[in-house]
Amino acid sequence: MISVILMAYGSPSKMGDVYEYLEGIYEGKPVPDYALRENTEKYQMVNGISPSNAIIHNILSGLSDSLASYGSFHVVLGNKHWKPSLESAVEEIRADNPETIVAVPLFPFKSNNVKNSYLDPLMETIEKNDIHSEIKFVNGFECSGLAEIWAKLLGKCRINEETAVIFDAHSLPAFRGKEDDYDASFRETARLISRAIRLKEYFVGYQSRGKYGSAWLGPSIYEILPEIREKGYKKILTVPVGFIYEHLEIMYDLDYEFGKRIKEMGMEYTRSALLNDSTDFITLLRNQVMKETR
Repeated sequence: MISVILMAYGSPSKMGDVYEYLEGIYEGKPVPDYALRENTEKYQMVNGISPSNAIIHNILSGLSDSLASYGSFHVVLGNKHWKPSLESAVEEIRADNPETIVAVPLFPFKSNNVKNSYLDPLMETIEKNDIHSEIKFVNGFECSGLAEIWAKLLGKCRINEETAVIFDAHSLPAFRGKEDDYDASFRETARLISRAIRLKEYFVGYQSRGKYGSAWLGPSIYEILPEIREKGYKKILTVPVGFIYEHLEIMYDLDYEFGKRIKEMGMEYTRSALLNDSTDFITLLRNQVMKETR
């Protein structure tokens, strides 16, 4: 038996869960007023239910089905900050007595920050449950595989000489450690996509910089807007390659806040679709799991 733990940040299922969700993020410390206010506003946009919940469920189901013909696999979900928790996922697979556990955070690029924040609690929970399986941890996917899927998605977008294409990723705190691999993977994926769809020019920027610390990966998507306007572009297409599935940080931070800024500047805002639970992404995910178990 091989157990696969899909790992995600987590998202509440209704408005009444938002405060409890934030309590988990702040680990028992008082929830800052700004965090409660911002998250309440975000979740009100979707009546308390982030689209990520259903998408991740479909990814899990699709991966289970895709792996079924390759052997005995048990795929479970473990969230970092919501239910089902990482602890409950480990407890669930304990009964499998798996030979190998493949842990896959649903994040596209290699990152020290992501690895440490998921692998450390995973190992603690595995030791607590006295599990002695071989552990394989997937820290990001191959840029070429991601770029191939993104190129297909962008083939459905209207891009002309008036359109500035911004490849976007979530900023990470550089003050917690170097994120050179993350930045390089982001830029390489953007380069491969732009080459595949024959873009003459493109831009890269980071979104969702935190409110603490001074050193975050940049430039921000806001910082590149003056250059885009100076070059005479009338439209902006954002391509959030640093994300896999639709969720509120894209809908609010990117579509609402950043989109509002673009419209205030007199330009048109559009955004590409994401990988989500597409057959192409589930195939990529399956191939990565199989690679780890060979």
